[in-house]
Order: sequence, then C-alpha cells, then structure tokens
Amino acid sequence: GANAAALQALLGPLMAKAFGNAGGSPTLRSILNGNRPSIVKPGMNVRECSEIMTDAHKAALVVEDGELIGIVSFKDVMSRALAKELPLELTAVTSIMTPNPESVTPDTTVLEAMQIMHENKFLTLPVCEEGGEVVGVVDVMDVIYGCGGAEGWRSIFDSAMNVADDFSDTGSMHSMGTARSNRTARTTKSVKVADKDVRPVSKLRPKKPLISSSNDSILEVTRMLASKRGDAALITSANGGLAGIITDTDITRRVVAKYIE
Repeated sequence: GANAAALQALLGPLMAKAFGNAGGSPTLRSILNGNRPSIVKPGMNVRECSEIMTDAHKAALVVEDGELIGIVSFKDVMSRALAKELPLELTAVTSIMTPNPESVTPDTTVLEAMQIMHENKFLTLPVCEEGGEVVGVVDVMDVIYGCGGAEGWRSIFDSAMNVADDFSDTGSMHSMGTARSNRTARTTKSVKVADKDVRPVSKLRPKKPLISSSNDSILEVTRMLASKRGDAALITSANGGLAGIITDTDITRRVVAKYIE
C-alpha cells in the first residue's frame, strides 16, 4: 500500500548504504532461501502438527493439493485445542487453523512485510509464489534479523545521520559554520545515546502482565491465557517472587509435542 511504499522510499536507500545492497531492502526470498517450510496436510492431527512446529520453530502451513488453505500458530494450539481439552490425536488441524490466511510473494521486501504485519497485527506471514506454490513462513523475528538485527538498525540510523550531514555540507558558504556546529552537536548526542542505551522499556508501553502461581496446573494457565487472549504469563513463587515465564510456544513445544498430559 501507500504506507509500505513510503516506508520503502524512506528507508530503502539507507538500507542499501548500510548493507551494500543495490536493491535496498532485502526480500523474503533471501531470508527463506534454503529453509524447508513447515507444511502439514489437512488430515493431520494436532499432536502431529505440534511436533512439526516444534522441530521447525515455526507456525505450520496447512497445504492441500499444493494450495495454502490455512495456518496454525502456537497460540492456536494452546487456545483452540489444549485450553478446550480437545483430544489432540483425534482433532484435525483444520478445526483449529486460521483458514485462507493472507500471504505475500517471496519478492516482497523486508520493509514491506514489516508494514503489512504491523498494519494487520500479524505475528507470522505465509509466503507463496505468484502461482500459489508455498515457499514458507516468516515471523516478526525473521523480519527484524532480515534487516540485520540490532546492529543492522544501528547501521541504518548511522547512515541516516550521515545523509543528513552530507545534505548539510551542500548548503551555502554562509551557513557552513552553522551546519558544522549543528552536525557536531547532533553526532555527539547520537553517540551518547548509543553508548548509554538509556531508552527505558516503559517507552514501549508494555501491557499489564498476566500472572499465575507456580502451583497452578498447565491447564489452568492455558485457560487463563486463552480467556485473556494472551501469549505469555509470568509465574510467581510461593513468596510472591518471579519464578519464571511460560509462553504459548512453551506450551506447544514442551507439553503438546512431548505428550505431557
């Protein structure tokens, strides 16, 4: 859309300068290259699907006759199967999947994928060729690492500062002294922020945490997360201290896939 195009126009040249990529933002094809997609058949049960998801560390794509018909996330397994105490070996993945998910082509750029996921609040995004052939699935972390991770974004930021400096250098001779002064102050400020990493996590506006006791059963925690539409809970000890954290991924990989009842 227009927002994705604007984001590409803004950050594409900076990414090209930061990573030496003539095309700017890398594509999803480059991220998925060599990775086998986590594909399951419609007749597969939830337990079998969970084992495949555990091995791949990815959501599962439900494919029938070469066509993508659904997607199963870790949260789907937790909320739509385990929390409802469905018989996992007798429940088909089609009964808990999200049908007909939106997909993108492998030539979609990382920035475009990021914009699509942000606008639609997707955590995962199926990738298919124009003809419908399933290529794989990317998640939020894939997109972040596709931009080079934290160091990549720092490179983009540094490139942005250099572009601003180059622009200042093209100003008139009359303004050159002021531009140099501003550039020095701005560069010094950016170095201080990078060195100290002072931005607090509160700036991200974290949600109120979901809390369970270490005495609660897995089923109780699962039902609580499902009812609150949460994907993680903090676990407290008997004295009220933090004992750990459990996520929808933990429940799928360590409970469902491991046959823990």
